[in-house]
Amino acid sequence: MTKYKNLLWGLPLAFLVGCASHQQKETWIDTTDAAYSTGVPENRSSVVIYRQADAVNGPAVNIYINGQYSGSLQPNAYRQEIICTQNQKFHADFTKQDVAYHNKSNSGDYYNLPESTVSFFKIVNDGQGRPVLRNVSPEQAAEEMKGIKRQNHTLSRVSSPEKCAQVLKTYNLQASALFKFDRAGYQDMLPKGRQEIEAISSDIRQQKAKVTGVAVVGHTDPEGTPVYNLNLSSQRAATVKRALADSGLNSAVISAEGRGENELRVTDCRKKFPNNAQARQECDQPNRRVEIILHGEK
Repeated sequence: MTKYKNLLWGLPLAFLVGCASHQQKETWIDTTDAAYSTGVPENRSSVVIYRQADAVNGPAVNIYINGQYSGSLQPNAYRQEIICTQNQKFHADFTKQDVAYHNKSNSGDYYNLPESTVSFFKIVNDGQGRPVLRNVSPEQAAEEMKGIKRQNHTLSRVSSPEKCAQVLKTYNLQASALFKFDRAGYQDMLPKGRQEIEAISSDIRQQKAKVTGVAVVGHTDPEGTPVYNLNLSSQRAATVKRALADSGLNSAVISAEGRGENELRVTDCRKKFPNNAQARQECDQPNRRVEIILHGEK
């Protein structure tokens, strides 16, 4: 009986009302015309997740953070959570569509969030009618959240651990050592790059601290279009993640993301060498890299 009560308690109230009355129609329940909080505790992050009226057609969207239920969003509503900063997994799914909770446990995208800052995610259509979450800037969120109310009709089960993971170590790999030029596939990895990843994997496995996450972040130089560079950096990060998993690391703790040309280490190569492509390529070498960031508890 206890398990049954706990199961019901985790479900949205709108769902329970629908079951009791045998109706499929959802009812708008318990929203507040209130602004999100800008106060964030030290060593924590705050996330605001919102759903615009025309974001995606369908019932309430369940939000999961690290596999834990945060809330259910109907159109024109938002939720806010205080969580740790590193290696946070976000997932969105229509209510009653993940009956076995397989997607909740195994799906989602990982993010490293800025400390003591409010980050924003919006629900969007994935192109196939399903809800997914997209990270947006505070400026975009401020414009799009006008008139959106806070939704309160369910209780969050997201727990913020007393002790959050810290960055234990960062490994920096030059893309020129990892891949053939302008390539990103597993078959395009160079022998030297495979050796470096094997050495990093061995070092991680020997860590005495408790490892809670391994973030793989790809970066490019600014040559080419931003969209192309973002895709290239994402593909390279995914390939390095695969190589780390093949080397013996648990793939469940490895996240991969691409940041394209957004975090350049050298910013003036085009200014220095406007008419010399080879010189720009050499100048940009520090920008073409993959970082492996180890998170854990000391």
